Amino acid sequence: MAENDRGSGRQREWKLKKGMDAFGNMFGLNICFVVGCLPVFTIGASLAAAYAMAIRLQEGEEETIVSGFIHEFKRNFKQATLGFLGVLVVVAVLLAEWILVNTQTGALSLFYTIVFYLELLFLSLTLAFFFPMIARYHTTLKQAVKNSVLLSVGYVFSWIKITVAWVAPVVFSIVYPLIFFYTWYLWLILLFGAIIWGTSHTIRFVFKQNAEALKDSAEAAAEEEKKKEEERQQLENAKKLLEDNRKSQKKGSGGGRKRALEPEGAGETADAEDAADTDKKPAETAQEAPETKNPDRNRNSQSKSNQNRNDHNKNNQNRNNQNRNNQNRNNQNKTGQNKNNQNKGGQNKTAPKK
Repeated sequence: MAENDRGSGRQREWKLKKGMDAFGNMFGLNICFVVGCLPVFTIGASLAAAYAMAIRLQEGEEETIVSGFIHEFKRNFKQATLGFLGVLVVVAVLLAEWILVNTQTGALSLFYTIVFYLELLFLSLTLAFFFPMIARYHTTLKQAVKNSVLLSVGYVFSWIKITVAWVAPVVFSIVYPLIFFYTWYLWLILLFGAIIWGTSHTIRFVFKQNAEALKDSAEAAAEEEKKKEEERQQLENAKKLLEDNRKSQKKGSGGGRKRALEPEGAGETADAEDAADTDKKPAETAQEAPETKNPDRNRNSQSKSNQNRNDHNKNNQNRNNQNRNNQNRNNQNKTGQNKNNQNKGGQNKTAPKK
């Protein structure tokens, strides 16, 4: 029991300390914001600096308020001031359209009413995240407007909370000016800082969720691109293999046709040429053989072609030897006949006269 009481007491102390720190931060931010808004045209830069400091204090990135506020005020002064002047121009246009709506009647009044509410909706969608976007990210005014509208549309409930937090006190003070008369000093010391501090929690949540979504989408896009690249590589490899197989088949069929059309040599010169070809062909075929995925088939075809050449050469040699033997026999027969004729002539010469 004693340990539980100590734990609950420490938790209360921690919550009290955290609440006092938040109150002190809201008070310091409110004073800095009000002082920064005194020249009026610097309201945008002061609001951006206040949001930047609120987010940094909540994330534990900053401990001092005044020096950090001055730094953020200087850094965002130009961009935030131009953005604020643009907002003033839009507000002036809306007021002029509101006057036209109240003075015109009929279809023209309906047209201006529709345009007025559409522009008012666009302005509210932009303002919810416009100055925090300038304070937190390095971006242009055009990109800040675009991203603010996208965030407001993508996170509708967060946009409603931020809009109500800013618009409700202003509308309440305009509708009940007497209450504002008795509580105006609270705006100078606390209320602006409290609204900025409270809406910063929602803005931080939206920025964090959006960053995670962008990271996931980038990873998904990278994974998809990787898969597409692998598929392209596989298709290219398949096409290359098909082309290599076609080339090898064409070369094999062309060599077979050439060998089928070659005439059979009958002389010694043809035999010599065939023998030279048989010596040269294996080396040439070894150099010109393409790299395919069926080396056994190429080897078998080469061995068969070499065997056919060797058989062809043997047949030519046998024919040549047979021709030579026939020629020798003919020569021997001729010489025998010549000798017999000589012997007969000698006998006739030596015979006595009658």
